[in-house]
Amino acid sequence: MTQTVDINDLLERLSVFNNQFSHIKRVILDKQKLNSSTVNLISIIGNETMTLKQITEISELDKSTISRQINGLVKEGLVIRETGKDKRFSFFELSEHAKMMYRQYQEDFKDYFDHTLKGWTEEEKHMFSVLVGRANYSMSNALDKQIK
Repeated sequence: MTQTVDINDLLERLSVFNNQFSHIKRVILDKQKLNSSTVNLISIIGNETMTLKQITEISELDKSTISRQINGLVKEGLVIRETGKDKRFSFFELSEHAKMMYRQYQEDFKDYFDHTLKGWTEEEKHMFSVLVGRANYSMSNALDKQIK
């Protein structure tokens, strides 16, 4: 017999999950003395050397916002700016300190989820991963169709 799912109940559970996820993210960011825009830029740049245009395209934010944020990270010593041969272009890469901070941020998140999923079987963890992936895929497809 097929069970029916109350969409309102599902939306409520997703909302609670999102709030809890956002809260732990803020706690971890505060612990690392980071903010979400810094983590976003660090994750975009990663181990690459990138131009402002490349960072802007990936972030899908406007150039002035990215420029302001990158300049702040340069002042903090998290991003290294190098001027190219053509003086109109600068290249950006992460400092070792930024890489270390990001690794610690990721490790803290991993520890949190290891603790959260303690007591789950490997099968349950796998099923959760599959369902989250499927939900992300479905939402992405639905969003693409609504935009067109």
